Amino acid sequence: MTPIELEYFPSRWFRFPRKLGCQHPDSWSELSAGQLIAAVRVMQETISDDELIASMLKLKIRLAKRLSAYQKFCIIDLLKFLDTHSPWYEFILPTIGKFSSPQPRLKDETFGTFIFAETYFEKYAATGDKAYLAKFISCYYRTGAFREADIKPNSAIIAKLPADEQEAIFLNYYLIRQWFVEQYSNVFEPAADQTKKEKSSWIDVYDAIVGDDIVKEAEYANLPISTVLRYLDKRIKTNRHESKVSKSR
Repeated sequence: MTPIELEYFPSRWFRFPRKLGCQHPDSWSELSAGQLIAAVRVMQETISDDELIASMLKLKIRLAKRLSAYQKFCIIDLLKFLDTHSPWYEFILPTIGKFSSPQPRLKDETFGTFIFAETYFEKYAATGDKAYLAKFISCYYRTGAFREADIKPNSAIIAKLPADEQEAIFLNYYLIRQWFVEQYSNVFEPAADQTKKEKSSWIDVYDAIVGDDIVKEAEYANLPISTVLRYLDKRIKTNRHESKVSKSR
């Protein structure tokens, strides 16, 4: 956090300035839920400078309006980190409606949940269809354990909640995926062949793991995300090494 000391005149007729100490976030990880929503509104160009400053410094809007143009410029300039999309491992919004976010690092979330969430996440990113966004959110924000049968009714509820909150969760998950990329770089490495990349999906990955072992299909789906991704990362790394050794012979 960046400490900021503001000097402002509380009113036009007040002759002596007042001072106020504030803290400004320096990274995505330091954003509160309200500040994350403000960041989304920045990208959508639906927030005023005064609203943005009030949110980031946790000020009353009337105080933000009393700042000089130069003060506002310097404060807004601190938001350059929004262009970086640096990795983060947890959801910043603790709830949306009656639904609660999962634990940091998606602890205790299953690979089956991950497959459904990733599918809807990618479909929304590709189409912009809000129905996919609500279904994606319903995979992770729940009142209990994940069930495929709950996606439709829960997403119908989420779809009616504030659009800014939904978009904030979508953006937040992009940061979480970036964190997964760092942790399991071999699994998330982009395919060199764009055609293969478009045809591949997490469902294909799941099918490759399960194979013909239909009896254990549910068992694989209920494994923790980290367990499956760690296995895949190690397996891909080993296969690449063996391939290089084979070619060198």
